[in-house]
Amino acid sequence: MSDDSEEACLVRPRSPSLSGAPAGTMQYTHGLTDSHLQAHNNNNNSNHHSTHSQGSHSTARGSQSESGELIDYSDDVILSQFHADAIKQAGFGKFQLIASIIAGLGLAGHAIQVYAVFYIIPSAEVEYCILDTEKSWLGSITLLGMALGALLWGGLAGRAGRRKSLLSCLGVCGVFSVIAAFMPTYGPFMMARFCAAAGIGGALPTASVYLCELTPVNFRARILGLLGAFGVAGGLVAGAIATSTVPGTGQQVVLENKEHFSAWHRYLLLSTLPTFASILGLFWLPESPRYLLENSREVEALTIYQKIYQNNRTRGGYSLTELELPGTRTHRNLPTSVLQEMATSVALFFGSFFQLFNVVNIKRTLLLFAAWTATIFIYHGLTIYIAEYSKSTESENYYRNTINKDNMSFENADFNKSIENIIYTNCRFVNCTFRRMFISHVTFNNCTFLDTEFTNVKTSRTQFKFSTLENIGLIDTDLTERHFVDCVTHNITTIRLFSTCDRDFEYNIYLDALWESHFGALLPGMVLMILVGEGCHRFGRSRTATLCFGFAISLTITFAFLYHDLQVVWTAGSAQGLMLAGIAALTLLAIESYTTNLRCTAVGFFVCGGHIGALMGAPLYAAFPVTSSKVAAIISTIFLSVPISSAIILKDPCLLL
Repeated sequence: MSDDSEEACLVRPRSPSLSGAPAGTMQYTHGLTDSHLQAHNNNNNSNHHSTHSQGSHSTARGSQSESGELIDYSDDVILSQFHADAIKQAGFGKFQLIASIIAGLGLAGHAIQVYAVFYIIPSAEVEYCILDTEKSWLGSITLLGMALGALLWGGLAGRAGRRKSLLSCLGVCGVFSVIAAFMPTYGPFMMARFCAAAGIGGALPTASVYLCELTPVNFRARILGLLGAFGVAGGLVAGAIATSTVPGTGQQVVLENKEHFSAWHRYLLLSTLPTFASILGLFWLPESPRYLLENSREVEALTIYQKIYQNNRTRGGYSLTELELPGTRTHRNLPTSVLQEMATSVALFFGSFFQLFNVVNIKRTLLLFAAWTATIFIYHGLTIYIAEYSKSTESENYYRNTINKDNMSFENADFNKSIENIIYTNCRFVNCTFRRMFISHVTFNNCTFLDTEFTNVKTSRTQFKFSTLENIGLIDTDLTERHFVDCVTHNITTIRLFSTCDRDFEYNIYLDALWESHFGALLPGMVLMILVGEGCHRFGRSRTATLCFGFAISLTITFAFLYHDLQVVWTAGSAQGLMLAGIAALTLLAIESYTTNLRCTAVGFFVCGGHIGALMGAPLYAAFPVTSSKVAAIISTIFLSVPISSAIILKDPCLLL
């Protein structure tokens, strides 16, 4: 869609100068097309019926707003037209770019919360001694918290304001992220992580709507693409910090675990820096003027337009004054007590969700919800699958280099260097000492140990099978009965501190392979998020989303026939980037499709659906065989039919906010 076509959607008043109009008149009703008014009237009529069903007062001409005001059915289009003119005069420049950076830092915290889980699991497993099911809950509790937070803060932003809601959700995330970093046990840590995730879950719906309402129509798609690029970059930041902070091998994890405040706790603290930076920046930013107009705070809105203009330093004088403000709406039936105000707020909060399913909105709501759920189902599932695929490739290479030692004899030998990836068969160890070392992926098959001592030894995936052990000392080791399979033992002396955790921790955590898989998925996504804004601006929201999902399907089909690790990672990663670009285009479409009081609620509802999809996709993709990518490719291709169908059916709305 070109600049001209975007401008065509904005219907200008017939009188170019309105400075002479008396204050309090609704100048922006003149010049609006009948079709435009009818579209807004239909939406407002629908919202009126929904509000009336909640017991609010209404007349034949209007319905009561959240603040108790009587709003004309045509008010939404009048305010939208005024906002479009005012924000255009304020211009695009330094203000919007700084705002996108500040909001983008908050959105980066959203990705950091998701991707940080992958990097802390090995360390958390050792420190908290958690089972495999509990490890999976580390990721699930994060997604569950984000789903709830998106729903909660999405609805709150429509009532309390965009900036205030964004500040509160980032504040909750920052505080509880710091608390989680200091939690010494699994239960409190999970509770803190859940609260932090619930906070950051509100960042995406609030920040995207907030930034769109601060930007002129011709730059809205581009600025939202830039915001999305910041969000994707958060995943890269999480990985980059992890590679320089978190232990890269299992041995390092075990040694780090002895510290009071180990590396992964410091990593969680460092990961909160973008969130706190965004919080500080938001104190400089104003509230959304479109929200203020909706709540009869026209003078405050005009002040913000002028502030944006001053920051952008647009040429010429700012022409809008208080004389051009839309007419003041009549206040009626305001709450008379705190209790009544609370009850009204709760009713309006839940009422906004019901309005998403009224006659006017239900088709659009269901299509966008399905698109979000299916897309993030695939995206998060592929993130897990590709990580496991890369780890599996590394594991195959590791076992391919296994050393076999047969029929060897060791007498009076002192083993003080780590032993790794070796199979001893029919070997004898007489009067030997294994001291201050790691034994990883070692099998002693049909071996004999006589007068041998193991001191300060840690093991991983190590077993003694069909072996004979006599006069053996186990001093400060993690060797227990499960390490000895069908062995003959005599005179075994065990000395060690009592431990409630008897787990066989995998030392091969393949942190580098994990980082490479994430890098291959996130870098294309960041580039495509920047480009999708230009695509939406030139070709329209629906058409751009359709193209993105169509190309994503072609890549998932190609992905099924690839076997080399790098090819699989970058092909699947490019498909994931296209999915994010498509969902960004649909998010912009959603923001422009719903009325001001509903758009945050709507986007929050769709983001919630996305996180629910991720919750469902994670265990499914984790169960797919990593020896072949065909199953993952087929499932991804099938589910991608949902968002591409939604994008084809949905039509671009008028661009007035």
